[in-house]
Amino acid sequence: MSPLAFAQLRRSTPTPVALLVAGLLLLGLTSTTAAAGAQAIDPRLDADLFPVPESLVPAVRFWQDIFGRYESTQVVIHDDEHLDVVYSVVDVSDLTLSGLSDLQKARERQRRVRDAMDDARAVIRALNGDGRVAVDGAQLARARAVWNAVPNGDRYLRTAGSRVRSQAGLRDRFAEAIQTAGMFMPGIRAALREHGVPEEIACLPFVESMFNYKARSKVGASGAWQFTRSTGVMFLQIDSAVDARSDVLLAADGAARMLRRGYENLKSWPITLTGYNHGMAGMANAVRRLGTRDIGRVVQEYQSRTFGFASRNFYAEFVAAFLTYSDRERLFPGIQPLPERRFDELRLDRYVSLLDMAVLGQASELQLIELNPALSSEVHRGTLLIPPGYPLRVPEGTRAQFERAYERIPEDRRRTRQLASQHRVASGDTVGSIAARYGTTVAAIQRANNLPRADRIYVGQVLEVPTHGAGSSNWRVRLDPAELDGSATSIAVARASSGEASGPEPPAVSTAAGAAGDSSLQVHTVRRGEALSSIASRYGVSASLLVRSNDLASPDRIHVGQRLVIPPSGTRLHTVRSGDTLGAIAERYATTVTALMRANRLDSSVIRVGQVLAVPPARGG
Repeated sequence: MSPLAFAQLRRSTPTPVALLVAGLLLLGLTSTTAAAGAQAIDPRLDADLFPVPESLVPAVRFWQDIFGRYESTQVVIHDDEHLDVVYSVVDVSDLTLSGLSDLQKARERQRRVRDAMDDARAVIRALNGDGRVAVDGAQLARARAVWNAVPNGDRYLRTAGSRVRSQAGLRDRFAEAIQTAGMFMPGIRAALREHGVPEEIACLPFVESMFNYKARSKVGASGAWQFTRSTGVMFLQIDSAVDARSDVLLAADGAARMLRRGYENLKSWPITLTGYNHGMAGMANAVRRLGTRDIGRVVQEYQSRTFGFASRNFYAEFVAAFLTYSDRERLFPGIQPLPERRFDELRLDRYVSLLDMAVLGQASELQLIELNPALSSEVHRGTLLIPPGYPLRVPEGTRAQFERAYERIPEDRRRTRQLASQHRVASGDTVGSIAARYGTTVAAIQRANNLPRADRIYVGQVLEVPTHGAGSSNWRVRLDPAELDGSATSIAVARASSGEASGPEPPAVSTAAGAAGDSSLQVHTVRRGEALSSIASRYGVSASLLVRSNDLASPDRIHVGQRLVIPPSGTRLHTVRSGDTLGAIAERYATTVTALMRANRLDSSVIRVGQVLAVPPARGG
């Protein structure tokens, strides 16, 4: 069955969408023509592991178009049950260079999509016999033809007005995700193999987040694999110092273990994958109620208040993502995956400072932060330590070097407990007041105590409080390797926050070598009495650039001992617009994607409209 597109826009003058719809009618949306069935959808997909019933083929083809054909400036108006019923495609690409503000663009986009959805509902009313609706006769005939081709189309048509839905294209985001995926695919596949999970499932982050490790959903799911905190704690390390959801590879291991456990209970990969979205218990209930593991029947017949559009389409989206990624060379010519992120790994048996490991391992903190995105900002600042057992990543080929560095850390700086104070909640206490008292943040206390909400504490409760005080200030002060005598007993430390010195004061400026040996980035250690504006003036850069380059919440929130990355002089700021990619921005400013990622501490090539990027000076000056 071939879907037809039909729509009549209310605009009296030709628009890009009107021209696009005319083209769709001529082509008949050939890319969404239904295939024969499970065995024929694509030979690259193992039909024994991942069967695609004929009833799901239209949905798979629809999502293939969303991933590989339509850009984010195109919005498909369709039926939310019969995805091969496409009413129109609204093209808003003309807004990109319209000169409108971002808010005005968003409102105009919403207006056009709303108008197109109203047009589709008008056609549906006319098909259902409402003579008061004025619709073009040819348009009405096309609509009638497409619904006649739907099994039991007359029955579904009666309620079709309530099922009109819009879906933005994702082709441009998928292209960026292909680049990012290159850094992680080998590691993801290794994690899946280790737990006996099919390697095809390495494509799941395309569906969940487009490989955006910073993704956050409105329901609290986080990272490329979109774990909620409540589910994540069962499979991942999540505490005040580490949130493994932010690390694509650590989260991949957790996802593999979760999926393996789900499969052992559900005995079907399509059902298990759907359970990744809907919940494994929910899918067990569906199988029990329907008496089948046929994913086609489950999608069509299972009724539950929470089994909505996203859950019904999750498996079809996964199949479409796998097929789109497998066909990337044809669909995305010129788009190349980034090189695999390679590193060594070691596990420590004590709590240690990130700064100590960086200094004695002869690497920059920035390198270790980039390689270990699961470590919290408190670990970066030195108010918490790297916990024992955490798989610390270090630059490739330096494992032995860092093992020696760990042995050189003085015994009194290799702790058996995390840096934290305990506070017993008293009447009138709030998490905010406790955070203010100890000089930390509400978010840090929530993470340290696994509090889902900041207002859920009670009198008598004992909270772990990460703190800047109580002797923690010296953890942000640099060890002097030359002062260590090899027995790990002597140390020269300057207590930056108190002004007490037991040795030479650490330099305010040091060089932070980047991943590619770039020594153009400097690091400034904040001293007593310094403000961000004075530091910016000293280095000839703007305060806003320092805020952006160091992920600062506010230019007023810096503290003694904090280390700030200083971008090279001549660095500019670029606000991401619709259609921008890192490659296009790099070409515009005569720099490289690698330089942009390093300057902005990006772990992937995913960027968003409105994001402000630091652009390093052009190559050659």
